[in-house]
Amino acid sequence: MQGYGMKTHLQMEIEHVKSRIFEMADRSIEAISKSVEALRNADVRLATSVIDEDSFIDELEKSIDEESVRILVTRQPAAVDLRFILSMLKMNTDLERIGDLATTIAKQVLVLDGRHPVKPLIDIPRMAATAIGMIKDSLASISESDSVKAKEVIARDREIDELNVQIFRELFSIMAENPSKISDAFALIMAARSLERIGDHATNLAERAVYYIEGIDIRHTM
Repeated sequence: MQGYGMKTHLQMEIEHVKSRIFEMADRSIEAISKSVEALRNADVRLATSVIDEDSFIDELEKSIDEESVRILVTRQPAAVDLRFILSMLKMNTDLERIGDLATTIAKQVLVLDGRHPVKPLIDIPRMAATAIGMIKDSLASISESDSVKAKEVIARDREIDELNVQIFRELFSIMAENPSKISDAFALIMAARSLERIGDHATNLAERAVYYIEGIDIRHTM
């Protein structure tokens, strides 16, 4: 007989999935941070470590997917538990894509091959910091069942989009004035574009959080 206050098998399995999603988020955030640091410092060794560690994120994604599907099939969760598992499946995919995009940034360091960026890195680290904050707050909104916090995350994506446009304009000017810098400038454009897409995936995380908490799909409505 189930003792009072004891968790059911389903609740324990859900908690395990949740903890692994949070691990996935931590690793994705670390990949963003390291890749931008490598870009700033022309650190090929650090960039290579980010690329090498992406395979672990890929394997973690597969494992979380398998565990989530198994829960859906064997436990047949309903209501809020069902929403949670469905949300985790989608967030898992977004976090894996964030890891891939961080790897794309790290690969630009290899393209530069030890050369420092053609312009001081001010806006790219700002984009990264905003994106990391969005990811952290999306996950925190799940822990706190705070859909307001999740909706606030969505509004911050505009900051990243605006910085991306600004960076592109500056780098396009550099390429126009000095064609020998085209390759190096394009590497930074690729890094900024990757961060812009990371912002999009962070927005997806927040939308999944709102769906889990409120049971409402707010995609394309905000």
